[in-house]
Amino acid sequence: MIARPLLRDEIAEQLRRLAFQRRGPKPVRIEAERELAKRLNVSRPSLRVAIKSLVDEGLLVQKHGSGTYIVPKTGIDTVHLLVASDIKPHDPFYNEFLAELSRYLARESVHLKVIHPEGEQLEPSDAPLVIVGLCEGRILAELGRNYRVLVSTQSYPDAPDISQVYFDDYCIGVQAARILADHGHRRVVLLSGPAVYPSAAERRRGFVEQAAPAGLRLDAVEGKMNYASGYALGDEVAAIASSRRGATAVFAANDWMALGLMQRLAEKGLRVPRDLSVVGCDDIHLAAEVNPPLATFRWDMRTLVSEVFAMIGSEVLAEGNGRKRVLLPAEFVKRESLAAVTEAE
Repeated sequence: MIARPLLRDEIAEQLRRLAFQRRGPKPVRIEAERELAKRLNVSRPSLRVAIKSLVDEGLLVQKHGSGTYIVPKTGIDTVHLLVASDIKPHDPFYNEFLAELSRYLARESVHLKVIHPEGEQLEPSDAPLVIVGLCEGRILAELGRNYRVLVSTQSYPDAPDISQVYFDDYCIGVQAARILADHGHRRVVLLSGPAVYPSAAERRRGFVEQAAPAGLRLDAVEGKMNYASGYALGDEVAAIASSRRGATAVFAANDWMALGLMQRLAEKGLRVPRDLSVVGCDDIHLAAEVNPPLATFRWDMRTLVSEVFAMIGSEVLAEGNGRKRVLLPAEFVKRESLAAVTEAE
């Protein structure tokens, strides 16, 4: 007896054939769910399962408020990658990006070459270059002389000739302030990172600018964006929480700072979230494993990689100057380290 494929697999295969038929150099929007379900004569729940399977494959991408799109062909066979010296080997952003990039390249049969401008002589190349992290101006200048297509996953405000796809850190700060206010917090601490890092500077700027409109009174404490720094600043944060200012929540520039802080607060007898709510950023794997699990902001790395290659594709095809800036939203992940308070508290 020959086993009959499950209905959702049949639907996924129909969608896969449709996607390959329509796939081109630009993202192609597929029909709305209701229309597509009617066309295929299937239920909408079954269609959603099939769409999710193709999103997981990387053939489709869903954009909130916009629809579902077929991921474009790359039109290239080799990509060069430069990882700036400010990126540490254990950096969660870099590791997650590299894993998703590797999956994408394997699926598209695109070769990857890692370049090291500090240790090798660069030669002009037709391959597009993807930059992770912040490079010095002299390195950017050399890259600009040797590559026609450069795309960065980091913000370069003073480099308008480099196309950039990155997460909207300013918006993360704004969202964090609003979320804390919505949970009844009125006195908060911002645990910020060094301003030399654009992500830290933008998260701080967004949080500070939204604090007053959201009705928050703010204390800012700066440190390095690592566990040890968050731990070391725990005494200062605890003192602010115990003073007349009486902070009830903390927004940390990243999860490592937040986790270090939570450890020190626990040692001092302060409980999260009863005494202090804590919100981080990055959604590292440990964030969901600690007690209590850390509320944080998560990147959609698949969308980032898809947008990077959509931009590469537009520039390789010389369609104008390509899209110079694409800012991506982060998703808030509500976990137990964030609790609501009342005005009486």
